[in-house]
Formats: sequence, structure tokens, C-alpha cells
Amino acid sequence: MGTEISDSDIAHIHSLCDQVISISEYRTQLAEYLRNRMSAIAPNLTALVGELVGARLISHAGSLLSLAKHPASTIQILGAEKALFRALKTKHDTPKYGLIYHVCIFYFFSFLRLSYISC
Repeated sequence: MGTEISDSDIAHIHSLCDQVISISEYRTQLAEYLRNRMSAIAPNLTALVGELVGARLISHAGSLLSLAKHPASTIQILGAEKALFRALKTKHDTPKYGLIYHVCIFYFFSFLRLSYISC
């Protein structure tokens, strides 16, 4: 049904497996670094939204101080600017949430209830 795998193919497969393992280890190192930095820089934000979403919010706002100065309605739609301006241009409904949607607690709510929360 198939052909035999040659030694060079096996060597390439092993090389690819080593690269996947290396990338996976690097990803865990980056996640640990992000966890440590976010708990040191913004522990309250980390407790509320998690390390990854908190880092994305800070990155999108420009700095932690800039994020702190934004009103709640602006933080709610951070990351959805493209959809917001497209909705304003075409006179459709504006987005209700952006990066904040990726917080794990929102996955527990159904889509219907999530739309009530964001109002």
C-alpha cells in the first residue's frame, strides 16, 4: 500500500520532531516569563483578565499608565478599532467588545448573555 521510509526521510522526521520539541519548550519559557513579568508589573490586571490578555491590553494601549487613564468603554472595545470604524462608516451596529472578549470567564457565558453583559 505504501513505500518504505528511507534513512534520510527518518533523519528529516527526527529533525522536525526535535524542532517541534524545541519550539514547545521555548513557548513554555515565554509563558513563564510573561507570567512573572505581569505579576510583577500589573498584579491586579493579571488577576482580573490573565497574563496574556493583560499583556495585550497594555500593548494595545501603549503603556500601563495609558491603559489606566482609559475609560471603561474604551477598554471594552480595545482591539476592535477596525470593526468600530467600519461600523461607523457603514452606519451598522458598533462592536461591543474587543480584546476583553478573550478573558476565560467570558467563555462560560453563552453568546446571548454575553451581549447583555456588555451593554
